[in-house]
Amino acid sequence: MSTTAGSDVTLDVGAKTHRGWIQSPPYDLALFVLAPIAGILVVGAGRLPGGYRLGLLATFFVAIPHYMSSFSFYLGDDNAPYFRQRWMAFFLGPAIIFALVAGLRLAGYPSPVLIAMFVWNVWHVSLQSAGILTIYRRLNDGPPAERPAAHLAILAVSATMAFWYLDRFKPLYDFVVRIHPQLPLVTRVVLAAVAVVALVRLAHRIARREKPMSLPESAFLATSLLLFHPYLWVKDSQQATFAMLMGHFIQYLSIVWLLNRRKYAHAGGSARQRLLAWMSSRPTTIGMTIGITGLAFYVMQRTTTALGLTELYLIIWNAMTLVHFYVDGLVWAFRTPHVRQSVGPYLFPPSRIAL
Repeated sequence: MSTTAGSDVTLDVGAKTHRGWIQSPPYDLALFVLAPIAGILVVGAGRLPGGYRLGLLATFFVAIPHYMSSFSFYLGDDNAPYFRQRWMAFFLGPAIIFALVAGLRLAGYPSPVLIAMFVWNVWHVSLQSAGILTIYRRLNDGPPAERPAAHLAILAVSATMAFWYLDRFKPLYDFVVRIHPQLPLVTRVVLAAVAVVALVRLAHRIARREKPMSLPESAFLATSLLLFHPYLWVKDSQQATFAMLMGHFIQYLSIVWLLNRRKYAHAGGSARQRLLAWMSSRPTTIGMTIGITGLAFYVMQRTTTALGLTELYLIIWNAMTLVHFYVDGLVWAFRTPHVRQSVGPYLFPPSRIAL
């Protein structure tokens, strides 16, 4: 890899040594394919005496670092001209989201914020799963034209599970039944029908491949389609969401760290890029970064609670979540040439990148 981030590279994403895997079988299996098991473990532990502590650890040392890791994009020197040129999108947009969240919560209307988080979460998580699946497909020389069918199948199945018991998420349920009392049922039926059609269409496209799916690709596809299953059996919507998100958190942290390590671990540049290089250089430094981030938010939560400013912490938490969704839509937008050029060579085989 070149020591200058963003320069031309010939990185083959481990395809020669571990063909079909993004990094290696142990890394991919633990942090991508089997990551959703962590959510089941956290929910199960929560039902045991003292098990809530595992949930706290997962919140501060997995969930929050995941939300904050989106902002590593701002630290790369090669990205600076891009986000400065689009400053309204990268700076004004997050500020507006924070102001809206603060305004609505302080005015006593948290429901629109919670509904936005719930709905956008389904879209955001589904697209991440579809994006990682695209990497596996390209590593397996799968047809790029299959991408829309896979995206729709993952999104439709995920949305069906998330909205199946809509009454368990009161803010959205109350809003929907105001439109029409039968709308929750109609939503369930329509989403299920779309999911079935999308799955049949995807299965048909896969069956027509000249080359069969690899084990990594097929395993991750199964994981992606089942990721939202906690909504079907965990009655508490908040716990179901967290159980689903644990797998997503781990997958996201793993792909961001892998990208930054490959791209910046040996890079020089500005102080902020050298900081990113240090954080990404090895597991111990990324562990220290995650620990410091989690402790900072834990102290913030304890301090605001002690001062009677719980609402302030909730504003920060909700705004951070929505800004993460928003920024992610910018920094992983492969439709833009800059993202394809600055991210693609470090995750995709060079021969499959349309620059």
